[in-house]
Amino acid sequence: MWVKRRHKIFHKLARRIAYCIFRLKYRFRSKLYKLPKEPHLILFNHVSNLDPVFVGLSFTRPTYFIANEDLFNIPYVSKILNYLVAPIPKQKSVRDSSAIRTSLKIIKEGGNIGVAPEGNRTYSGSLGFIDIAISKFAKLLKVPVVLYSIKGVFGVNPRFSIDIRKGKIFGKVERILTVEEVKTLSNEELLEVIKTTLTVDDSKLDLPYKGKKRAEELESVFYLCPVCQQFHTIYSKGNYFGCGNCGYQVEYTEKLLFESDDDRFKFKTIKEYYQFQIEYLKKYPYQGLTYSDDNIVLVKAFMHQKREKLLKGRLSLNKERLLIDGVDGKREFLLEEIVSLAIVYHNTLIVNLRDEKYHLQGDSKFNALKYLHLYTLIKNETKGEEDEFLGI
Repeated sequence: MWVKRRHKIFHKLARRIAYCIFRLKYRFRSKLYKLPKEPHLILFNHVSNLDPVFVGLSFTRPTYFIANEDLFNIPYVSKILNYLVAPIPKQKSVRDSSAIRTSLKIIKEGGNIGVAPEGNRTYSGSLGFIDIAISKFAKLLKVPVVLYSIKGVFGVNPRFSIDIRKGKIFGKVERILTVEEVKTLSNEELLEVIKTTLTVDDSKLDLPYKGKKRAEELESVFYLCPVCQQFHTIYSKGNYFGCGNCGYQVEYTEKLLFESDDDRFKFKTIKEYYQFQIEYLKKYPYQGLTYSDDNIVLVKAFMHQKREKLLKGRLSLNKERLLIDGVDGKREFLLEEIVSLAIVYHNTLIVNLRDEKYHLQGDSKFNALKYLHLYTLIKNETKGEEDEFLGI
């Protein structure tokens, strides 16, 4: 059995203590929801690594969350998590039928399943791409679907930053779809309900999120200047960021808005700037682009084993290959042999091959997004596809 009595005992004992801690540290607020004893599928928007904790604290029964399999490669911690809460492992950005089979097993045993349908933490603060597969998954489980929103996390712990800000976080069940409603809706209609219900915008909360480094590491999101259209010129320090080439400077305020005396900078939110960057890249002759970064570490990942550091060097990507070249050697990945690229944690780039997985790690300002975006555009072009989704 996957669902065990110890999970219920741990959840009951730990929930009150954890809720007090998260209320004090993150100012988290949520009602305690008592769902009927039948199993449920809980869907939530994904902003931080702590989202499953926020969701779990809001329900009287334990929730079994589908989680990135990297969580199971952390020595000691993985074993403890597996014993106490038993998350469901799934490969990042790869179709994984084992996660579906495990979910069906848990539902049959009466447990609740928790899923972030975006599959990725948002960099922009807006709801990310959601594949229609989530609708098919919900219909397959044949259980009520709980739609739970998390607001304020992008103000407190945005993905681009390693610093925590002071502000409020709210969790709420927005809607519960019955089995009959899920069955009646088409896949497209169900997807639209999910997207509409889980869409949040923390910049519209009109609440302060205080910190002394609000803008730092924004270059891990932005790799294109919207004023001079140069790549890799964005810098950040404290509450400000700007372009080293054309010289504008912008404050990222406590209300999660941009303010600048420079009329050349037109955006008010991270979401607006982020969307501009994507649309610009799609129209750009990206086939001739080459991205590169120094001091990147290549690590080989193993399931349930410690990772192996291979080399450190210069990372580059063009239309043919991903290459890391260092003093101790080099490793080349032809784009045709890469199954997928993905990003985990703050900005770790994952390279999925057919039978192997590698991590590419830089400092906190390393922009992994540009590699994922360019790779996805090139792959889509190779397949003859025009897709709005750029991998995240």
